[in-house]
Amino acid sequence: MSSASELKKGSYFIYNNEPVRVNRKEVIVYGTHSHSKLKLFIQGLNKKGEKSINLHHTDKVETVDITRKTGQVISKTNDKVQIMDNVSYETLDASAFEELHNELSEGDQVIFVDLNGDIQIIEKK
Repeated sequence: MSSASELKKGSYFIYNNEPVRVNRKEVIVYGTHSHSKLKLFIQGLNKKGEKSINLHHTDKVETVDITRKTGQVISKTNDKVQIMDNVSYETLDASAFEELHNELSEGDQVIFVDLNGDIQIIEKK
């Protein structure tokens, strides 16, 4: 756990049980006694657009290290997609949002992330 003031542009943390990325960070002043807060502009991992949240400088946030990898779709079922990592040739079971799941077919190249053992496909190449 790190404090909100340690977050930088491009870092990932957990907000409402979802990983989000910091797009921008601003310091804003509230009240008559000039108390300052952080205004973070965040974007969900699989979402478009950004939203803003306000945090105190000392609020604790759970940071996450996310690495993007490429893979190839091997097979697809109703709820899961089996992919092969292009670097390690490891076979993995992944999930994807419904829109993206419908677009995928065998042999497609995809970008995925491993988030604490949960593998999610975030885009099709």
